[in-house]
Amino acid sequence: MANLQIPNLEGADAKLGEHVFEFVQFLLDDDLNLTPAGNLTGDARKKLRDRLNELIAAEEAGSQAMSEGSPVTPDAPAAEAP
Repeated sequence: MANLQIPNLEGADAKLGEHVFEFVQFLLDDDLNLTPAGNLTGDARKKLRDRLNELIAAEEAGSQAMSEGSPVTPDAPAAEAP
């Protein structure tokens, strides 16, 4: 069995991880997003990459706003339907 290194996430990273996990669960709930072997299809992988980019951009914007003294916290967009 592979030796998995599970990161110890805190704060914003942990919240980002939760959003990613929720979106992956959303994708896995729809058979149209899965190959016969149970892997994500190319379209579903693209949706996941796009969602990751959205979440990372929102987190970076929030971090930048905090460093500039603004107390704005970005809200993560809700999962989209396929």
